[in-house]
Amino acid sequence: MPIHPTAVVHPSLELPPDLEVGAYAILDEEVSVAEGVRIGPFCHLYPGARVEAGVRLEDGVILGNAPQDLKYRGEKTGVRVKAGAHLREYVTVNRGTGATGLTIIGRDSLIMAYTHVAHDCDIGDQAVLANGVHMGGHVRIGAGAVVSGMTGIHQFVSIGAGSFIGGNLRVDKDVLPFSKALGDPLRYAGLNAMGLARAGLGPEASAWLQTFYRGFTAAGKTASLASFEAGGSQSWTGWNDLRAILADFLGEQKRGLLTRARD
Repeated sequence: MPIHPTAVVHPSLELPPDLEVGAYAILDEEVSVAEGVRIGPFCHLYPGARVEAGVRLEDGVILGNAPQDLKYRGEKTGVRVKAGAHLREYVTVNRGTGATGLTIIGRDSLIMAYTHVAHDCDIGDQAVLANGVHMGGHVRIGAGAVVSGMTGIHQFVSIGAGSFIGGNLRVDKDVLPFSKALGDPLRYAGLNAMGLARAGLGPEASAWLQTFYRGFTAAGKTASLASFEAGGSQSWTGWNDLRAILADFLGEQKRGLLTRARD
């Protein structure tokens, strides 16, 4: 499918020859689109939207409209959708504010219908956000994390890589990498075996994480980068990857850690 005759494309744009644009879609000036991109009907890409190779935007996706933030004063910011991401019907992604300048959708991620990604959020590679997930600004979701449908995420929350969040819940605390968060109010519910497997981490990682997490979840303590570094190094396969994930997560906590254990 070529560019539909009813689509509105700013004449200044340099577009790849294989671009597909559906009926009544709008591509504003200062939009960047790579090869292999498919843009469905009624989508709107605002100035500053950058769409990498192989991205699919289904009907009605909105990329890069103004942040819903009273501090925003019209700064020149944008949205980056990394290669292979798939945004389903009526997903909305606000551009960043002056705080970071950019809202990011990760490579090969799946953002299902009616999800809202607010300003300055950073969605990791291969993350899955199910239908109707809504988040405030500055949310970080790690690579391979899964957030179930109709869940709301408080601003500045960090959701660790490989974690799993249940559906129709309220996430107001940071969620540990490769953990499960379930129940209302939200509870730490152990490790996410599927997330560990998808990351290529075996039983050694599972056993180590169970011990490490038990120390502060049982006591309701906040995990710190210092407590992690005090644990020393390990020799099993995947340790370096896990270490990097944990160090990044523990160094970025802003909302306080979800440590309430599930009954």
